[in-house]
Amino acid sequence: MPTTFLRFESPREQVAFPYSSLIKVEMARDEAALELSFVTHRVSVTGRKLAEIYHSVTDVQARLVRVVSNEFAGNPAVPTYRALVHGIRIDALDADERRKQ
Repeated sequence: MPTTFLRFESPREQVAFPYSSLIKVEMARDEAALELSFVTHRVSVTGRKLAEIYHSVTDVQARLVRVVSNEFAGNPAVPTYRALVHGIRIDALDADERRKQ
C-alpha cells in the first residue's frame, strides 16, 4: 500500500512526513497556531483561520501546507475567510521527547 505524505514548504525548506507517523494535531482557540506532532518531529504552523488546515489534516485530506508569499498575503483580493500560513517551524525531537510521545 502506498504511503501518504504531508508536505510542508517554506522559503527555507521542504519536508514531507508520512501520515502514519502523525500522532497528534492541536490548534489554538484563536485558530492562529497549529501544532502537529509526528513520531520524530514537531511542526508548528502560524497564520490565520487555520481551522481549515486542521480539519483537512485530521481528515487525511491535506497534501501540502505552504507559507504564503508576502505579496499574496497583502493582496486585498485574498478572501479573509480562507486559511493563510505565515510561518512553519520544524523541530526534531530529542530521544527524551520521543519516549514521552
